[in-house]
Amino acid sequence: MSYGDLTDGEKAHWNEYTNLRQISDWPGFDEEQDQRRADSRTWLQEKRKEIWRLAQPKSDGGDGQGWDHANRRERYEFLKDDNLNKGAPKHEYRLPAPGTMTDTEKVYVEEREVYLIFDSTTDEQKQRKTANLTWLQDRRKQLWHLMDDSSDDENKANDRQNRYDALCVATHHGQAWEDYEKSHNKYGVPFTPTTGAGGGGGRSDCKRWLESFLGVSEDPPNSNKGHEQPSKWQDRVYGSDGVPWCACFAVCSSWDNGVSGSGTAGVWNNTDLAKKGQGIYRGYTTDPSRVHAGDHAFLSDDHTGVIYDADDCTTIEGNTSPGSEGSQYNGGTVAQRNRGWGGWTGFGLVRYDD
Repeated sequence: MSYGDLTDGEKAHWNEYTNLRQISDWPGFDEEQDQRRADSRTWLQEKRKEIWRLAQPKSDGGDGQGWDHANRRERYEFLKDDNLNKGAPKHEYRLPAPGTMTDTEKVYVEEREVYLIFDSTTDEQKQRKTANLTWLQDRRKQLWHLMDDSSDDENKANDRQNRYDALCVATHHGQAWEDYEKSHNKYGVPFTPTTGAGGGGGRSDCKRWLESFLGVSEDPPNSNKGHEQPSKWQDRVYGSDGVPWCACFAVCSSWDNGVSGSGTAGVWNNTDLAKKGQGIYRGYTTDPSRVHAGDHAFLSDDHTGVIYDADDCTTIEGNTSPGSEGSQYNGGTVAQRNRGWGGWTGFGLVRYDD
């Protein structure tokens, strides 16, 4: 029984409801938000009843496919009231919210953080999402007029410029949003180092970054989790942990050493980005002579390593095994390997300045 068992629609409503429930006691939380909270909870409760009905025998109104079809048993258990009463959203987009914002501005920005992360799956949910955005847009316009009509001293006293910029980011408007998008990933996490060596200096710093994490392993074993790594790598790239993390490790090795652009937790998706010359990649190749330290090595759609030494094809890889024993694609450890150039199907050329 886990969040991953839910359908896309159930995930969207789970994230919406649990976010609104968590902020329902914030100062500034208004009646419109409380109604959205109630409506999203009702949808989840009705969905649980529908799962139960469909799982019954045909003679009792079900579809005859039972409880083992489409994760029904797990979804039914996950959506019980006890989980709704204590659950938290799995994915959020981090938005700036200066402390000088009003209480209502803060709580609407917080609501927006979850709406930005998923596509609405029902017309009613789309309307709730639009209502949140419309409020923020109206407040942004109101602040702009106040700034235009007031003295510099008054605007400074009310910190209107910072509040306005934060509302621009929340509503994807203007230069403040364009600057923010260039320096943050798809979850609103800045492209900056967390822990380990490195710090934005390019390929040589990437090598030191890779070295600093050798031996990092999952805890508990076989969980695809670990504090603070690999969970933080996964959270930055994927938005949660508990998933295979070789690509998350590779993407963070680029972000933490001066490369901007999008990257994903999926090997296939990153290969596709490289072939299109998008995100953190400037291109793709199967020619080892074009590969340098810091570039990414792909093994079909199964695994990613980071080139450590391009002279002899040494890689440092996340979520592998130290040797030939154990899983090469889900081994749970950061390890140095030498698979030879023929062990890889292609390479993503990362956008380092050199």
